[in-house]
Amino acid sequence: MAKAKSKLEIIIEYIKGLPEGTKISVRQVSSFLDVSEGTSYRAIKQAEKEGLVKTIERVGTIRIIKREDHIVGNLTFEQVNRVIQGTVLTGASYLNREISRFIIGAMRTEEIEKYLEDSAFLIVGNREDAQLRAINNGAGILITGGFGASEEILKMAEAGGVPVISSEHDTFSIASIIHRELYSLSLISEVITANDLMIKQSDYSIDLNGDYSRFVSNDKITFLVDGDRFMGTLKSQDIHSINEDNYKNYLYQDIHVLPNTTIQSLRQLMTWHQLNIMPVVNESQRFVGVVHRRDVFKDITPHKLQTGMSTEEIIDREITIKEDSIHMKVLPFMTDEFGTLTQTGFMRLVERMLMTLLNDYDIMNYHIDSMNMTNLKLVQINQHIQLKGEILDLGGQYIKLEVKTITDGVVYNKVGIMVQYFK
Repeated sequence: MAKAKSKLEIIIEYIKGLPEGTKISVRQVSSFLDVSEGTSYRAIKQAEKEGLVKTIERVGTIRIIKREDHIVGNLTFEQVNRVIQGTVLTGASYLNREISRFIIGAMRTEEIEKYLEDSAFLIVGNREDAQLRAINNGAGILITGGFGASEEILKMAEAGGVPVISSEHDTFSIASIIHRELYSLSLISEVITANDLMIKQSDYSIDLNGDYSRFVSNDKITFLVDGDRFMGTLKSQDIHSINEDNYKNYLYQDIHVLPNTTIQSLRQLMTWHQLNIMPVVNESQRFVGVVHRRDVFKDITPHKLQTGMSTEEIIDREITIKEDSIHMKVLPFMTDEFGTLTQTGFMRLVERMLMTLLNDYDIMNYHIDSMNMTNLKLVQINQHIQLKGEILDLGGQYIKLEVKTITDGVVYNKVGIMVQYFK
């Protein structure tokens, strides 16, 4: 006999069944389900912990639906082929399959078979025995060194539904390229965007063809829509002055974002325009939701990536931080073919100097608004350099800084920076 559901479980199920954007209150839930207000209150708090509802000041509690717009899962054969610029010898129709694991065929054939599985990708040279075993186990083949494949291998691969790709790169280069692509994939999946923070609400929008004579906005701005098509953003005080003929005269320009807009961009826009809400509009100009300021500016701790050391991490490991300066020996990978420090490598050092300076003021969220760099001398490979930073002016929203690169008391360059920060 099935166990009877508790009142808490019944309320949670009821909330899950509500459409996105529906307002929820303790009194409404209690009345509809005939339960006490105390039980309803506990259930709504539990639903908030589970991410089913969100409570917003001056709006109330509404039903939300968690969105996932990040790339998930593994790389596909097609993605790998694109980044290595390979040639598909057979199995073009199977390239959209996800790769379950990468295997480098640097071991004996009988040892390779232990790791082969369906949708694996074997990276190997012109070893036909290893290629045959891969096909028999449902694995794709990436042939390095620019080698091709025999007719027998190609026929078996086509019959087995696995792709065979050839690349001019050597095995080590291919492994490095794939690792970089996996790292990029992880970076994308960790970035917080408007799509993660937005909720679907009608409280802030009015329909151009509807009756908005009694509409009272919850904010200083309101979104104008035509059905679900986004028409623009206007001041709430102008709502009762607009009509179908003159509404364009009242619209703000560019007060909306795409779902893939990053949280840092949202912070910049909302600070610049002093906004509490921001409309989210898709590429088809459809109004899809609202992002609230408190969600954009709340403390969010980024996840630590587990995909190996990036260039930035290697640089961070090699520098020595002393008060308002950092010290480092210029590493070979930070220079160009002439042995001169690249702008990419130098910018990482400048960013690290900024982090060091701003941490002293408990400023964690910021972005570089403008930068002016003057090069006096070129920094060379293996040169010991010191980056010394100084805050010239600390305002309520902007900071002016200067960073100098020095060796043995000689200044090699100066960078003037304007930073916008958020608290």
